[in-house]
Amino acid sequence: MIKFPSKLFYISILPSGILYLAILYVSNFYNIKLSLVVRDLAQTCGYPIGVGMISNIGILFWGAAASICLFTTFSDNINRESSKLLLLGGLFSGLLCIDDLFLLHDRYVGQDFLNLTYLSISILLLVRFQRILKNIGLFNLIISILFLGISIFFDGVIQQIFNQSYELTQLIEEGFKFLGIVCWLNFWCKASKYALKFGNL
Repeated sequence: MIKFPSKLFYISILPSGILYLAILYVSNFYNIKLSLVVRDLAQTCGYPIGVGMISNIGILFWGAAASICLFTTFSDNINRESSKLLLLGGLFSGLLCIDDLFLLHDRYVGQDFLNLTYLSISILLLVRFQRILKNIGLFNLIISILFLGISIFFDGVIQQIFNQSYELTQLIEEGFKFLGIVCWLNFWCKASKYALKFGNL
């Protein structure tokens, strides 16, 4: 007789079922049609596949970076310091993913507050783990932060100055952001590989 995997139930099925029902309940409370909650946004709006594609790929890359870091964090083959670095990288990537997915910086939380928070976490990351980061290769992370910083600069400053060229400045802004996300994912893949390979970076 096959025994039902209780861990699967408590770790995966039960939490995801509760989350699903909670989202439906809250949506219904705010009079949002439930079929709209469960359907894909592009399907609901009837837009072609290309609409939002760059943004969606960026969100997937944020999520990939978070998953890779958090998965590696709990590996038995790495030391405590490496685990702390990857835990911070995973949580930070997850926060950036949620921000991009739900547009926290545009709609719900002040953009200046979030940018200051991201800058603070980045400085903490670079200062607290500088020895390990040098062993991994700091350049990829610096380039990523630089690209993302240029994107924020275009969004907050350049677009205000050249508001008549909004579409062009947005294309440049999103281009730097996309490159920054790709470099970010590259760095955390590299960090996870080094942590697993050498154990004590």
